[in-house]
Amino acid sequence: MLSKLAAAAAVVAIGAGVAVGPAQAGSTKTVSVKNNAFSPTSVSIHKGDKVTWKWTQGGVPHNVTPASGGSGSKTSSKKGFTFSKTFSKKGTFKYVCTIHSNMKVTVKVS
Repeated sequence: MLSKLAAAAAVVAIGAGVAVGPAQAGSTKTVSVKNNAFSPTSVSIHKGDKVTWKWTQGGVPHNVTPASGGSGSKTSSKKGFTFSKTFSKKGTFKYVCTIHSNMKVTVKVS
């Protein structure tokens, strides 16, 4: 009886070693918000990936808004502020700062 229990425990232990874990989360690309510019101005990611915009300089208010309209980030002038978006569809998405019309970034999702 004891050997059967030991064998069952061994099977459970082996099975635990090959268990399938959860799917990996998508990767994240960072876009800096500073000097009245987004850097880089173009980002290529895969469906399910995330883009995080990070204010790396303070003092000047900026926001991140879809050029086609819709909701984006709130306006902030605080260094360290972030806004993130996970892209669930393929396509090309343009974002702007509505305060500074020269601030543009394109997100290409494949």
